[in-house]
Amino acid sequence: MSAKTEKDELFEKTKTEFDVRLDRRLKLSELKDQVERLKQNKNNPAPAPKIKKPKTVKNIFTGNSFPYTDAFEGLPDLEVTEWEEEDGDN
Repeated sequence: MSAKTEKDELFEKTKTEFDVRLDRRLKLSELKDQVERLKQNKNNPAPAPKIKKPKTVKNIFTGNSFPYTDAFEGLPDLEVTEWEEEDGDN
């Protein structure tokens, strides 16, 4: 059983070109579709998502609003009331 099938060749080719392991349980046609999508995504990568950053936060218990700093990240009792503009303009 040392003869390689078309699936095996496609699996190895994808591993070397894209560093992706395909699921060998899929049909050959489905594997070919995945490889085709990988080629398209390599030529036309998706744009990086824009990360929104809070500008003003409000304490939900006291009602106080104040400018956001990185020290407040992940605090559950703060509510974002204003977000930074897309262009970074305050």
